Amino acid sequence: MLIRPHTPKFLEECAKYYELIIFTAAQQEYADWILDRLDTKKTISHRLYRQHTMLRNNTNIKDLSKIGRPMSRMIIIDNIAENFQLQTDNGIFIKSWYDDKDDTALMELFPLLKEIVDKNFPDVRKALKIMRQQMQNNLRTGRKKISLSGYV
Repeated sequence: MLIRPHTPKFLEECAKYYELIIFTAAQQEYADWILDRLDTKKTISHRLYRQHTMLRNNTNIKDLSKIGRPMSRMIIIDNIAENFQLQTDNGIFIKSWYDDKDDTALMELFPLLKEIVDKNFPDVRKALKIMRQQMQNNLRTGRKKISLSGYV
C-alpha cells in the first residue's frame, strides 16, 4: 500500500486542532481497508464514501452540507477541485500524489491550517480567501510565504 509521505503525521497533528472527517469518492470497502491501516491512532472521527457523493458530469461531488457542521468551520482538502464545487470557498486544492517519496505537500499545508486556528478566524472561508489571494500575489511577485498575520 502506497501512502503519501507524512500522511500519518499530518493526520495526527491536524487532529489536535480539527475534527477529521474523511470524505472520499472511493468505494467504502476499499477506503475502509486503506483507512484502517493508515489511521492507527484513530484520529479520523467519521468517514463518508462514494455513496455519499452526487454524481454529476462524471464527477463525484462532495456536498459538505451532508456533514452537518457549520460551513464557517469546515475545510475540505482535495486533489480534484471539481469534487468540492458546491462549496469552493471551503476548499483547498492539493496536488495529486503519484509515488513521489520526496513529496512535502502535506507538511507545507499544515502550518497554514494551524495558523487558521491560532488566529481564531470566526469563518475559515475568510482565511482561505486571504490565503488564495496571497498565493496569486506570490505567483506574480515570486514570494513564497503565506501568512494570516494582520487579518481576522
